[in-house]
Amino acid sequence: MNGPNNPIGWTDYTWNPVKGLCPVGCPYCYARRIYKRFKYDPTIRLDKKELYAPLKLKKPAKIFAGSTIELFGDMIHPWIEDILNVAFYATQHSFQFLTKVPRVMRDLDIPENCWCGVTIERDNAMYRLDHLHQVSANIKFISFEPLHGNFISDRRFDSIADLDWIIIGAETGNRKGKIVPREQWIEQIVEVADQGDVPIFMKNNLKPYWHGTLKQEFPK
Repeated sequence: MNGPNNPIGWTDYTWNPVKGLCPVGCPYCYARRIYKRFKYDPTIRLDKKELYAPLKLKKPAKIFAGSTIELFGDMIHPWIEDILNVAFYATQHSFQFLTKVPRVMRDLDIPENCWCGVTIERDNAMYRLDHLHQVSANIKFISFEPLHGNFISDRRFDSIADLDWIIIGAETGNRKGKIVPREQWIEQIVEVADQGDVPIFMKNNLKPYWHGTLKQEFPK
């Protein structure tokens, strides 16, 4: 586990019980860049020592599970129950899960102390929100990170009023083709969140693109 001074901002610790190169292959993924740069073992595997690390942490904390890999992908599915069991027993913590394949979450028994979210970086990924609404989690959220477009025109965006939290962040790194968020994109998401009384967390990396105060709120 890494923390509590991690750069993510909205969590206290990152927890990666599954190691290896993420098979999803998002072009903006910082974790893939790190694996390739330092020549880490790309083999996808369960790290049992890391798996049980949250049980040793006594002070209540927010723990982001799977910050370097898609935990709900097909190759990792056999270990999901083991990961959720740790969350079930570590009741003092809040476990934050973020995925691009929420359809897998729908069929799982999610412990009460787990937050379930979807990454939506572009408008053609809004369908993930439909799956998220079918997940049995007490706290559901969207992460618009990296923010790659304007989503307000999509009719399904209205359903964020039923969510508990929104995260907005810019793409990091200097890859060729990097998309820089426009202030208008950020502003429209903030306005819709305010109208629905949905807490919003604006990451520090938005400062170059946002002239107002960054809201950094958490679920109520």
